[in-house]
Amino acid sequence: MSRCWQRGAALMVVLWLVAGLALVVAASAHSVSGHVRLVALELERLRAEAVLDGALAIVAQRLRQAPDGGSAYRVYRLTLGSDVVDIEVTPAKGLVDVAVASDEVLQALLRDVGGLSAGEALVIASRIRDWIDPDDQPGGIGGAEAAQYRAAGWPFLPRNAAMEDDAELLGVMGVTPDLYEKIQPFLGVNGGQRIDIAAAPPALIDRLTGKPGLGARLRALPAERQNAEFAAYTASPLFEHRPGAADPAVRLRAQWTGSQGRRWQRLVWIDRAERPDTLTPWTTLRVEPTRRTRDSEQDINP
Repeated sequence: MSRCWQRGAALMVVLWLVAGLALVVAASAHSVSGHVRLVALELERLRAEAVLDGALAIVAQRLRQAPDGGSAYRVYRLTLGSDVVDIEVTPAKGLVDVAVASDEVLQALLRDVGGLSAGEALVIASRIRDWIDPDDQPGGIGGAEAAQYRAAGWPFLPRNAAMEDDAELLGVMGVTPDLYEKIQPFLGVNGGQRIDIAAAPPALIDRLTGKPGLGARLRALPAERQNAEFAAYTASPLFEHRPGAADPAVRLRAQWTGSQGRRWQRLVWIDRAERPDTLTPWTTLRVEPTRRTRDSEQDINP
């Protein structure tokens, strides 16, 4: 009886060992599978970056050669072998530069794009101004300077100088990551007090006018009709139209879709003028990392 019990116990131990080994093998297989997926994703990212950089260089060269290369919003579609890349060209004057934008434009961006109420937009606009202006006195309704930031226990203090990067807006008291994510695609540099409607992305025109599809319809008009249509919106405090005025600073946003349906994006800012210390016939001002994008609203539609 004792010998049978011992045999049964030994069998149980063996079974437990087999089960344990099976779990270890399964976990290892899952880990290996995860690593394989990560490696495949990184390889696709590297390929996307190479394709996007090639397309961006081609478009940058075209813009440099075109007399009006920085005057209007446009979209290029390039076919590079088996790869199709869409490149959106947005002159600086078609985006919102928070350093110089008028109060009306800044509040409209926060309200109509960021989703804030009119009162909230007024307060955040005042705080953005206070973050940038050189003094230490709160301005406007709800403005805040260093004393207000300290009293609120906010982890940052106003720069009291021009922002070095759009992401610095996240330091402004009351600007949430959600708000920043919504307005970031329409932020620019070297802009004006108002937005040039001919240079603005269609999605921004739609949001600020409250007329879905208007931006695409204006883009689709024959060239001889566009100026007249644009003029109808320049009475607004948000828009202006400066035909033929080319911006040296241009934002290029390129998109490519991989074989697995993943969409990749690369964004660069260039100055169409060449500088002595650059290796290209244009000057690269800023380059963002190649990244995946899932937001259908950010699709580029040729």
